[in-house]
Formats: sequence, C-alpha cells, structure tokens
Amino acid sequence: MLISITGRLGSGKSTVCGIIKENYGFEIFSTGAIQREFARRKGISTLELNKRMKENPELDDEIDSLVTKISRERKEDKLIFDSRMAWHFAENTFKIFLTIDPMEAANRVFYNRISAEEHYTDVNDACEKLVERSVVERKRFIEIYGADYYDFKNYNLVVDTTNKTPDEVVSVIMEYYEMYKNDPASYGDVKEM
Repeated sequence: MLISITGRLGSGKSTVCGIIKENYGFEIFSTGAIQREFARRKGISTLELNKRMKENPELDDEIDSLVTKISRERKEDKLIFDSRMAWHFAENTFKIFLTIDPMEAANRVFYNRISAEEHYTDVNDACEKLVERSVVERKRFIEIYGADYYDFKNYNLVVDTTNKTPDEVVSVIMEYYEMYKNDPASYGDVKEM
C-alpha cells in the first residue's frame, strides 16, 4: 500500500521519508524536489515559482497527472509520495499530515538548509518567508482544486513533529500504517498524535 505525506513547511517530511526509505525499503516520489529543480533552472526561489504557478498551472497539471498515473500503475509497490497534494491525486494511499510550530519550523529550515535557492537572513526571516509561502500555496491549491491541504479531515494520521525526533515520528507513522494496511475499513477517524 502506498503512503502520501504532506504537511507544514519545515515539519520534517523529507527527513521522515528518507528514514522510511532507509529502514523500510520505500521508494520516494518527491514533487517538492521536482519544483525546487524547476525553480533552480529558472533562477528563482520556490516562493516566486509558487506565485508564477498560480497564473500558469501547467507544471501543477503535469505533476498531478504523474502522481495519479504512478499511484495506479504501482499500487502494490512500497512507494511514498512526498507531496503537498498527493493525498488528493494519488489513489488508495495512507494519508499523513505533519504539523509543527511555525518558529520551530523556521529554526529547522534556517539551520538545516536543504536548498541553495532559499535565502534567509535569520530565523525570523525564515519564519516570515515560510508562512508567506504556505499562504500562497494553500490559496493556490484551494483556487485550483477546491481542496484545502491544511484540513486535517483529509488525512488518516496527523503527527505534530514539534517535540518529536524524526525517528519517533517514523515509529508513529509505521505503527498506524500497519494498522491501516491490515484493515483500512475499520481504521476509523483521523488519528492525531
């Protein structure tokens, strides 16, 4: 069964996906990596790319179609979608949302920069830009798809990563993933951890 994971910027999605890949043999499909590479080639920030994509949704359309196609073709594989909207487009996934305190997210992003395209002067600047990017993305997705990726009702599991190590987050995810995989029909409402 496939997994889709999204969440707030800086919540640890990529780190968690890496641990799941390493420890459980999942392959990662990251739409964020596709977007960062596209922004890098254009010489712009991912925030600027998101603003441009609002007016020109062709890249969104390509990514969304690819996510749907892969989820159909590889439904039996161990695949995790690291993507804002895979929960909406990938079929039959265990849907996870990672949340985090915005200032903790800014600390993580500022001190563990994964992208040379993003420049922050300090933690407060990082927090401001992450919040702005989140607002732009959320608004764009609501306008394009009529779907709010911040609505916890869209997920099977919501994990607050503010005070958890990545390994603790992975333990929670895999515990609930196994329960869901064994009996999706009886899994019930969203679990918030």
